[in-house]
Amino acid sequence: MSREIEFRGKNINGYWAYGNLSVIKEKLDRAGVGTYISNSSGAPFAYQVRPETVGQYTGLSDKNGNKIFEGDIVAPSGFVSEINQPGIVKWCDKKLCFYVDSIETLIYSEGYKMYFGLDSAIKIIGNIHENPELLKEGAE
Repeated sequence: MSREIEFRGKNINGYWAYGNLSVIKEKLDRAGVGTYISNSSGAPFAYQVRPETVGQYTGLSDKNGNKIFEGDIVAPSGFVSEINQPGIVKWCDKKLCFYVDSIETLIYSEGYKMYFGLDSAIKIIGNIHENPELLKEGAE
C-alpha cells in the first residue's frame, strides 16, 4: 500500500492550499519564482504559498478523521504513552519518518520523541502557524 503524497501551505491572504508542491527557482511563462501548491489540474490553478508554512501530509489521520500534516500540534486522546502534553508533528531525516515532539521536550531537553503509529489515539488541536500560543501554554 502506498502513502498519499500531499502538501499544504498558506497563501499571502492566509488561506490554506492543498495538493502538489512545486518550488520554482527561475521565472517561467506563467509563474514567477516562488513556492506553489496546485491541485491535480496543475500549474494553471496553482497558489503561491509562504515557504515557511509548507508541510507534508503524514499519511495518517487523527481520531476525528482529520489529515495530520507536518507542523500540526496534536494532543493525546486518552493514554498514549509517557507524554501527556501536546506535541508538534515533525519529519526526522535520519529515520525517514514523522514523529511527535512534545512541546516540553522541544523547549527544555533532548528527551523523548513519540513516533507515529498511534494516530487513532491523538487529535489535532492546532498548528504552529495559526496557533503559536499553544507552544507557550505547553511550556508553562
